[in-house]
Amino acid sequence: MPKSFRIPLWIAVVLWMALIFSFSMETAAESSESSGGFIRSLLEIFEDDFLSLSYDDQHAKIESLSYIVRKSAHFCIFGMLGILVTSAVSTYGLSVKKTSLFSLGICALYAVSDEVHQYFVPGRACMLRDMLIDTCGAACGVAAVSFLIYIVRKHRKI
Repeated sequence: MPKSFRIPLWIAVVLWMALIFSFSMETAAESSESSGGFIRSLLEIFEDDFLSLSYDDQHAKIESLSYIVRKSAHFCIFGMLGILVTSAVSTYGLSVKKTSLFSLGICALYAVSDEVHQYFVPGRACMLRDMLIDTCGAACGVAAVSFLIYIVRKHRKI
């Protein structure tokens, strides 16, 4: 990535980290309401008979999907962080391996800091499982961009 992209990319990284931080500031009740509302919207769109179910049945269906949706959100949000950080780090001309390791390190540290931050939010907790999910998501984002960098650099040599 050209050096001229360095500042805009780091700005994007900081803005994405701020978005993650804002999600982590939500209390447990606010976070559950947000994810529940998202799941409800999806069910209303993709499940024809959802609105005809009783309130209790709707709630049960939302609750049954809540865990997977919340963990998938962790994975995807940190996947995007991995993409952004790797793109920014790639502007320094490091090897693909060093770019990948440095980027993953930044993302993993942010995942840890995010969970520690949640420890101080009412109803939230610091969860090792979430740190691992976040880091795995980031690793996928890092791997995707690193693979593209590798392909582009290899193509340029030909």
